[in-house]
Amino acid sequence: MQDPNWKSHSWLPYCWAILIFSCSRVVVALGLVFSQKYLTVGRADVWSAGPAWYHQLLQWDSQWYFEIVTQGYRYNGDPTIQQNIVFYPLYPMLVRGLATISGLAPADALLLVSNVAGLLAIVILFKLVREEFGDQLALATIALLSFFPASVLLSAGYTEPLALLLIVSFFLVLKRKNYLSAALLAGLAASTRSTGVVLLPVLLWEMWSNRDKTKFLLVLVPSVLLATSGIWLFMIYLWSAFGTPFAFADGQAAFHQGTTLATRLIAALKLEPFTRMMLNDWNPWGQASWFTLLFIALIVLGWSRLRASWTLFAMAVLLLPYLTLSGGPAGFVSMSRFNLVSFPLFVTLAGLGLRAKWLLAGVIGLLGASLFMNTALFARRIWIG
Repeated sequence: MQDPNWKSHSWLPYCWAILIFSCSRVVVALGLVFSQKYLTVGRADVWSAGPAWYHQLLQWDSQWYFEIVTQGYRYNGDPTIQQNIVFYPLYPMLVRGLATISGLAPADALLLVSNVAGLLAIVILFKLVREEFGDQLALATIALLSFFPASVLLSAGYTEPLALLLIVSFFLVLKRKNYLSAALLAGLAASTRSTGVVLLPVLLWEMWSNRDKTKFLLVLVPSVLLATSGIWLFMIYLWSAFGTPFAFADGQAAFHQGTTLATRLIAALKLEPFTRMMLNDWNPWGQASWFTLLFIALIVLGWSRLRASWTLFAMAVLLLPYLTLSGGPAGFVSMSRFNLVSFPLFVTLAGLGLRAKWLLAGVIGLLGASLFMNTALFARRIWIG
């Protein structure tokens, strides 16, 4: 990276970023092959998207998205029964459109959308961090995120790849003070997964921090409408189709052993999830407790190192599932997955790692081993978060 011609080849750092991400996908592929050869599925009646080895990446939530793509949304009015109404619409809409236009099978379209979105997200994230901190830290960020254990979902039939793509695109556009474009990306993110809603306070913070009073008032209302459009358009659809705009929120109770949002919120405010941390369990669901503590530490450390809007985003990404889900029976189990899109955490960790590159290499190696394990377990439909 000390080559005097390095900066003259502006495309070369992007090639390195893509290569790093591709190496992590090789680890995922090896995990799938290992799983298929040496592990067995615990139940014979487990849903399968297809016979190909890569179809193992369609597990758990992928089944719900497959159902939405092939059958549409369904809701019988009973929030105590698990139904596909709780899953946000943009990802299955894109998959269905691709399958219709290209003739691809829905299972293959699910994976194609996710993997293309994941690759594009890595490229745009590299550009965002590179502009802010330079090539070395950007590449270290990409490596940490790519080999993070939960990053198997960047290749699976989940919304994380698309959400990450929209989020990093939002921050890149926001940096250029294109507020309406940023608001549109925030609205698309909000129609992908609940994490998208935290982009609204980030947008308002940046608009206020760089305000010109006339322009601020001029774009405030349309920006808010665009940034929240993913939620209220979905609610209008639910109201029209099923007679209740809050079906997506009410239906969450069935996925959390019948606990209501109010019950989970009160438990979270009383800090009950911290009393149920699994710090002596090194399975993926146990590791989530340790990662939660790490995320909190990185937010604190990043406070003085990152843009205020980046830290605000990282805090909001952590607090949203904590306040709405962690107070339920799952506790911190899925926090690794929920914070996969919280790129400022990986930026802060990369900055710390570059102070001792040998240690950074060791950490990436350990993360890669855990990614391999998570992939093998996920492929056999064993819960990893």
